[in-house]
Amino acid sequence: MTQSRKTFSRRRVLQGSAALTAGAAMSGLGFNVARAQNADTVRVLSVEDPFFFALKEVLPDFEAQTGIKAELESLSYDAMQARLVSSFVSGTSDADVITIDQMWNAQYVDNGWVRTLNDLAARDKDDLDIGDFIPQTLHTQSTWRGQLMSLPVAAYAQGVMYRTDVFEQFGLSLPEGADWTWENYVGILQEIHGRDFNGTQMHGTVVSAQQPVPLVHMVSGLSASHGVRWFKDFPDVTPWDFTPTINSPEMLQSVELFRTLAELAPPESINYNWFDAGTRFSTGAGDIGMFYWWTPYFYLIKNDGYMSAVKSTVIDDYAVAPLPTAGATPQTVSIGGWAFGIPTSSEKVDAAWEFLKWSSSAETQKKMGLVDKFNFQFSDFARQSLYDDSDLKGIYPYLDAQRQMFADGNGKIARPPAPVYTTLEGILGLELNKVLIGQQTPQEALEAVDALFTNVLKGNFLMPYSLESFADTQAATDALIKELA
Repeated sequence: MTQSRKTFSRRRVLQGSAALTAGAAMSGLGFNVARAQNADTVRVLSVEDPFFFALKEVLPDFEAQTGIKAELESLSYDAMQARLVSSFVSGTSDADVITIDQMWNAQYVDNGWVRTLNDLAARDKDDLDIGDFIPQTLHTQSTWRGQLMSLPVAAYAQGVMYRTDVFEQFGLSLPEGADWTWENYVGILQEIHGRDFNGTQMHGTVVSAQQPVPLVHMVSGLSASHGVRWFKDFPDVTPWDFTPTINSPEMLQSVELFRTLAELAPPESINYNWFDAGTRFSTGAGDIGMFYWWTPYFYLIKNDGYMSAVKSTVIDDYAVAPLPTAGATPQTVSIGGWAFGIPTSSEKVDAAWEFLKWSSSAETQKKMGLVDKFNFQFSDFARQSLYDDSDLKGIYPYLDAQRQMFADGNGKIARPPAPVYTTLEGILGLELNKVLIGQQTPQEALEAVDALFTNVLKGNFLMPYSLESFADTQAATDALIKELA
């Protein structure tokens, strides 16, 4: 083990993290090798995003195919992170499979909390068919330091949803190609905002402005499109340099633009989380003209309420489009979603791996997409082959457009997974919220973010960064896919 990795590990322990060394975790030696090879039950902890409901419906197939029973438990986003970190630090985790947000990758892998999967993927390459995964989803969700550490179960990009009936009545059309810019996007919203549509006073858009996490998710989708980078050199350039660069002209333009969007949204949007924003578009009077958000809302807005199975008022009157661009700036679409990984505390590695392969397989994912209990509420496919499936395209006609959104995606740029990301996200969300409620200007907010980021990064030994770096590029992930295939 190198001296730098020893230092890395001691610092993590001093901060209350697990005692496993980063070097052992990244070399594949940090997991418990005492496995129950014939385990007949695996415990699965899942966040309760839409994929959970579809997965639950097809779960009996797993036991029928493998002879292994999966005990599935769901938690909210915040509860999942809190429970996992607490259990890992205390060494009391009872889960064999866990859902992992991409933002937790650095913390979980470097502390040895999750098992890397390169050896299993190479061993079972024919079963896994790793080349069928959309490369951008694997890069964003499932790799860290050149290691495969999870498999995607739900892949999200970001795109635009708009009311076709409103556009038709107001004589509006969506620009195409180079003309589809954020400037023109705002112009259309202004054409809609305040006008009467069949007795309903319209809002141009809706935003998710609850801080810190939903607000950062929405602003980062906008700012990534404008070329914003959070740090000087991370994660795709070595050596890593975490000097904050978020106080930039591009970020200032993005924050000012988002403030304009908030002014064209219902005032209560200041408290809207992810689902509030999406369901506002599809419920009630139908008073929202257009908004951008995560791609799961392409199907969620078919319902009047989250997973309600009651058809919405807009189900036959909306279409989707790619995110606008910031002129000549190359487009970067934020990618997110959820992946399943195996904690190092599990003694049922083989059984857990069977669950990962099954849940992320094209066969299972298609079955999830065909579940009609909730009015067909799953199209978050990470498998390329499913975007060409005629059965699925008949239910989800936007799949071609959604696939293209991933082609322009890079979640590690939009929300870079620094080891202290959660703390940084809290800072950014709070300061952005102050802008929206008029407590400070966008420039004042970014100056505060820069100062607070600097303090946190220095306090966590990331400025200056003296440990091992890794050029975490899409090309590196593509090479890993080729190696494992």
